[in-house]
Amino acid sequence: MKFLPVVLALLGSAAQAQITKVVNAASFVKDASLTPGSIMSVFGRNLANTEDFARDPNNVQRSLGGVTVAVGGIAGRLFYVSPTQVNAQIDPAVPLGPQTLQIASPAGTHTFSVTIERAGAPGLFSMSGTGTRDGAILNAVTFARGPFSVTTGGAPTWLAIYATGLDLSAPPRVTLDGVAAPVQYYGPAPGWVGLQQINVQLLPSLAGAGRVEVAITAGGKTSNIVELVILPNKGQWPFAPEEEHRQRNREIASMAWVPGTSLVLLADENDDVVRVIDVKKREVIATITLPEGAEPVALAVNAAGTRAVVAERERGKAAILDVAARRVLAEVTVGGGPSSVAIVGDRALVVNQDTDNVSLINLAAAPGSAAQAAGTIAVGRAPRAVAAAGSLAFVTNQGDGTVSIINLGPATPVIASTVNLGANSRPQAIGLIPSLGLGVVTEPSSDEEGKAVVFNLATGAIVATIRVNPDKSGGSSDIAVYETTVYFANQSGGSVTIARAPAFTPTILKVDIGARALAIDALDKVLLVSSQGSGNIVLVDLNTNQIIGRINAVRGENEREDEKNDNREDREKAANLPAITALNPKSARAGASFALIVAGTNLAGATELIFIDPDSLPGRGKGKGREEHGNHGHGPFGKRDPGFTVTNITVNPAGTQLTATVAIAASVARGDRLVRVGTPNGESTFKESGNNTFKVE
Repeated sequence: MKFLPVVLALLGSAAQAQITKVVNAASFVKDASLTPGSIMSVFGRNLANTEDFARDPNNVQRSLGGVTVAVGGIAGRLFYVSPTQVNAQIDPAVPLGPQTLQIASPAGTHTFSVTIERAGAPGLFSMSGTGTRDGAILNAVTFARGPFSVTTGGAPTWLAIYATGLDLSAPPRVTLDGVAAPVQYYGPAPGWVGLQQINVQLLPSLAGAGRVEVAITAGGKTSNIVELVILPNKGQWPFAPEEEHRQRNREIASMAWVPGTSLVLLADENDDVVRVIDVKKREVIATITLPEGAEPVALAVNAAGTRAVVAERERGKAAILDVAARRVLAEVTVGGGPSSVAIVGDRALVVNQDTDNVSLINLAAAPGSAAQAAGTIAVGRAPRAVAAAGSLAFVTNQGDGTVSIINLGPATPVIASTVNLGANSRPQAIGLIPSLGLGVVTEPSSDEEGKAVVFNLATGAIVATIRVNPDKSGGSSDIAVYETTVYFANQSGGSVTIARAPAFTPTILKVDIGARALAIDALDKVLLVSSQGSGNIVLVDLNTNQIIGRINAVRGENEREDEKNDNREDREKAANLPAITALNPKSARAGASFALIVAGTNLAGATELIFIDPDSLPGRGKGKGREEHGNHGHGPFGKRDPGFTVTNITVNPAGTQLTATVAIAASVARGDRLVRVGTPNGESTFKESGNNTFKVE
């Protein structure tokens, strides 16, 4: 009778099998770009009974893992199958109009209604596989990934952008930060079924623009938004790159003012730190480390100035900071690709680009407790930014051109209404002017004149569409509001637009290249502009709207002005970074299992004890000296030895002693291993010493 439960389980699974959605495989947008010849992703339950993928892109078959997919009765080629997702090409011969999609597999046969269009919105592939964040974009000459310089070997750089569902009847319009890029080629990607390629020139005027949006418009429809990083030319920032396309170790991103003080917190997405900046002293006064590979891109501070929340975009987590102690209290798991944060009272809202929702965090709950995670709210496709006023929060949805208005009043917040900005709208930042009842949304990819949309906060009605960049140097991205004056950051233009509501007559103030993010220091009456290209924060007097100074925002508090510190050494000197002072025992034989005691500082919250092959570390000569991680390849340092298994990690309340059970496989080779402790405050040093070296005898 043992077979009976198995039979019942199979019957139950079959009964629940279904297709839940069908989307463009690049953009993940529904019903927008299902076209003949394009690649689609089908999501559901029990779509297959195995996981398999096509191994030869030049010879993709119409059956994979026992699965076939047909649209309009015509079988398509299969790239990937699993119980929850199937990726396939819609055959070029499929007729236009309503069609039936059918998946046949050993798990059952499932159907779904789809509409095939002649020209849909093109889908741009991204490195995350979600149609958001860093685009699947290569140097068209070297085929290397970004970041990109505007020259390659002294000649103009050409980029290869990868898409599916692109209407090839006319040349597409490609914009980088709203600036139209010359198109050299558009059509099939050689050797790939269903994949398309667009080659564009990276214009010299974009040097130093930093992290900017990429969009394609074809057949009157605009793609999803992806991003790339455009580097400055040599001499345009404090640590001039010696080589083209060389990734910088320090890339400043968003800022948040600490209310009631002259302090500003600045996120560095490559260095994985938050820098504390004193506006009056005009210098960095402290560095707060985050785990390697966090990619912090946004942060917010509560009204009391005691807690900050940092979006760790690559880890899918939010770090909760004690502002006064300058350390991470805990990390909270949120959704995929967190990109923006707002704090209302004791509640933080974290926007998750990849998973189309907003995570709620209870800041009043004990740090690290389950009660900190207070649920999620589904919003639109690819949400990008959030702002709040009173009991309402407003979230821009970049993938579907809407703004979700969330009512925070109920115990469980709900979507109150949705503002539709238009089919081709791709909103990014949002700013609120509560005294006038207005919201302002930027659309950096729309055009080079800095398009923004103004809407009524109470009704959601569109009040005006404005152009705030009359010099036509590129789109406007971030927004900051002071009373009724709105400030717009123009990255490719290296400027800030100043516009007073409700007329919004623009005045342009040139700042530094790559003017990425804005913050208001209400105590000192200063607008702060983080310039990704120059590495500076530019200070603008709110009364005169004139530049009154600059702060080198990439130089740590322990670094001299004359140091060329395009490195990550500032992390090693941060006060909150964990450190190992002793190991006990310091050696063991292969095959042994034992309790290891680690003495040190800042060990609280440790989640990992890592044994690393020293030869994989920087300067030791093996590989790249670091593991590839996320979009930057900047952490963690060193290759983990898989022969070590660590369990039962506990740390004393003072954070000075960690105990763990370590098992060494019998096959592990003799020799030294570097030991690192991983915590929410980062990892202990990757530099070898007698304190952190363990020997396998």
